[in-house]
Amino acid sequence: MSSQAGAADARIEVGYDAAVYERLREGDANPDAVLRVVCGGREVACGRDGLHWHCTQLVRALEPLLEGEPATVEFYEDDKRYHLLPDGDAVRFRYGQKDGSDDEFAVDIAIDRTTLVTELLRTVETFCDVVVGANPELADEVAEIREQAGNARVVAAGFDEWGLPVRLLDTVPETAHDGTVYTQTVVLATGNARFGAFDGDTLTEDGSRDALAAARVWLSGPEVVARGESVGFHVDPNPDALVWYDHTFSGEVIDIVDLPSSVRTPSDCNPDQYALLHLGVGTVAFDPAEVGDVVERDDNGGDVENDTDSDSIEGSNESGVAVGDKLRLRATRVHLSDVVVTDAPSMADRSESHLKDALSDPSLRAAAATELARRDADGATETITDCLRTDPPVSDRRALVHALDVLADDVAVPALVERLDDTNPDVRRAAAVALATVGDPDSLDPLLSAVRTEPDAATRRAIARAARDVDPTSALDHFASLVRTDTDPEVRESVVRVLSGTGGVHAEGLVVEAVDDPNPDVACEAISAVRWFTDERPVGGLLRRLTDDDPGVRVAAADAFIELGARAAHYHDGDELSAETRTRVVRALLDRLDDENVPVRETAMEALGSQAHPESVMPLCAAYDEDEACRSSAIDALGRIDDPRAIPTVVAALDDTEASVRRRACRACARLGTSAGVRRLCHLAENDPQLAVRVEAVDALGHVGDGRETVFDTLETALDADDADLRWEAVTALGRLDHPRARFLLRRAAEDDPDESVRDRARSRLE
Repeated sequence: MSSQAGAADARIEVGYDAAVYERLREGDANPDAVLRVVCGGREVACGRDGLHWHCTQLVRALEPLLEGEPATVEFYEDDKRYHLLPDGDAVRFRYGQKDGSDDEFAVDIAIDRTTLVTELLRTVETFCDVVVGANPELADEVAEIREQAGNARVVAAGFDEWGLPVRLLDTVPETAHDGTVYTQTVVLATGNARFGAFDGDTLTEDGSRDALAAARVWLSGPEVVARGESVGFHVDPNPDALVWYDHTFSGEVIDIVDLPSSVRTPSDCNPDQYALLHLGVGTVAFDPAEVGDVVERDDNGGDVENDTDSDSIEGSNESGVAVGDKLRLRATRVHLSDVVVTDAPSMADRSESHLKDALSDPSLRAAAATELARRDADGATETITDCLRTDPPVSDRRALVHALDVLADDVAVPALVERLDDTNPDVRRAAAVALATVGDPDSLDPLLSAVRTEPDAATRRAIARAARDVDPTSALDHFASLVRTDTDPEVRESVVRVLSGTGGVHAEGLVVEAVDDPNPDVACEAISAVRWFTDERPVGGLLRRLTDDDPGVRVAAADAFIELGARAAHYHDGDELSAETRTRVVRALLDRLDDENVPVRETAMEALGSQAHPESVMPLCAAYDEDEACRSSAIDALGRIDDPRAIPTVVAALDDTEASVRRRACRACARLGTSAGVRRLCHLAENDPQLAVRVEAVDALGHVGDGRETVFDTLETALDADDADLRWEAVTALGRLDHPRARFLLRRAAEDDPDESVRDRARSRLE
């Protein structure tokens, strides 16, 4: 018996020859092909089988393997089989029974279980892609096994119910400094849909492009735009997949549960629960409390009254979202909460000759081009450009262009320039990036011409960035002309966005000019950039825009002053505005407190809080009393201004009827450092119906609580609460109070609390 322990790799090779493609084109989703299993560099199993049948076998083997149970894969045509038996972190691969005995096998090899699961997934996914690529009408024939493979990817990543199988298409930096990317947009694909997700923790590396992965996706600010049996299961993004907002997800709510503290959510989101929306291929999560009033849209975009009594539905909550609801949600923001790459196909063991030959095989072309580029093989550029000019399918063209990007050889420039006219925007965008990497001056004119003619906004920005990187001086002169004279606002907007990420006085000056652009979209793009400036150049244009006819522009202008020259410690770390300029800004913002538009008033209040000017205090106190819609914003702003005149209004807001106002009033008391509201804070911490308010009240007591017994009684009550987050906050608050009883309660929590994280927190506060 042949035995090998710990094989380094496991690969399933499928013979996608001309006969296979011919049968697929004729409509047969189960063509016969040779399948080989290669482990440790040698063939250990071989058979001929119908591909659909065999891939069904492979995907069915995934579930027991992931649960630590044995599985069997049969070659139906050849009456052969191999057995997969989990053994710790490995799987025993056994094939070829010897002398008819069930106990002995011609091959018995130990394969790393993760490696084997990855290969099974890759084989199934590749088959599905090949089928649809050869004959799109067969998509329904492979839909079930594609979904099963996706579900297995989610399980393999350890994501349980919350997870979505995706392909990582691209990463686009959102914030970067000195070559380090701090936040980015990740473009994901699930099925035929693409959408962007904000990756605030840079979970996805650029090198993962085109890899299969499992992702946890969080929908922020979801709005229900349709509900009922007519809602399907799919992702319906907006046309620009490079943005991380305004994507739509349709499916069924399958669960609403408390959110574990270990799960990553957006930094500005602190939900008590999360709901899972099943999209057919996987699930995404959202905070059901954010949905608010459920609004349906008719075919003309109008509101439709909803008579559903959510209180009568099991699992419902105050938002009206319930388990079993079929919803179409438009997300204001889409966040990547976690991601695990489950398959990045490797061809590292192939010879360069084999890799070049593999460029003619659609199932291997992308991986072969990637490996050739990684090795910087002799003649790789010429071979890949020749392949690119055969006009292969879109996914392959993109992979070939990425390979040329890695090679960075000016020999590829003519072929890359040709791809600026590709029919697919992803390929055009990739070509622009590759031209920037090569940096050949001969590519500048084609890039500048493409900026004017490119119809896709995201691709136009990529092309403009590429032109800037190839020759910054010449490109900026051209951009200046576009910003000042081009008649297409979409071109001006794209150029302004590129300029906003370009350092230097010239580029910044053009962005400041664009603040006064007559088009609201262009102006807002410029305003969003100048908010981060550290001088007063943008102030004049922003003050003019505060009175703009377009409410969106007024909001953007007010929002810029939240950061620009901000004084409050919770915001900007740049230079403050001069006293005279700050007074002008604050008085202009105070004028907006009477604006007819609620978002304008709310944003103006937040900006007044960040500017922390004494003239703002009494008008904000009056706004709390008079502006029903903006009470929460007024209190938050008062909390950021270190002025004792705000204390009576802030303390009074602790009794507000709105939970959001009470939460912010608790936070404002902590920021102002006032003990005037301690009695009310104790009451909220013990009795408020909203957990989020109780948590904020407990936190505030840690900042302003004194030696009164009532404070320690309240915090002791919080230590006995069922909610671990509330107990954790109580421990934190006690750690801020230098008092013998505080230390006594901390020691008790360190020993007795049922949650390990709370015990650890208590121990750390005692140190």
